[in-house]
Amino acid sequence: MKLKNLFWFATGASISYHLVKNRKEIKTEVTESSQLVKGIQDNLAKIQRNLDIIQAQQTNLQELVTDFQYKTKLFSQQATASLKEIQDIWQPSKND
Repeated sequence: MKLKNLFWFATGASISYHLVKNRKEIKTEVTESSQLVKGIQDNLAKIQRNLDIIQAQQTNLQELVTDFQYKTKLFSQQATASLKEIQDIWQPSKND
């Protein structure tokens, strides 16, 4: 039992020594990591806001698509009618 306690004491002392020895590097790493986490959280918030805006505009976009499809269909019908009129006007001229 005494050997186990000695092992844990030596392990703890070694870890403590390395922590104290590398404290500046560890502190720098912790600072950089916390700045990165804050940046990631800020980016996540921006992405969420942009996603909310996109979802809000989805309805408007669907209305525009429906309107565009209607106008395309109407234009196609008018173009077909105009083309038929032109063909009817030119057809008798060819027979004369």
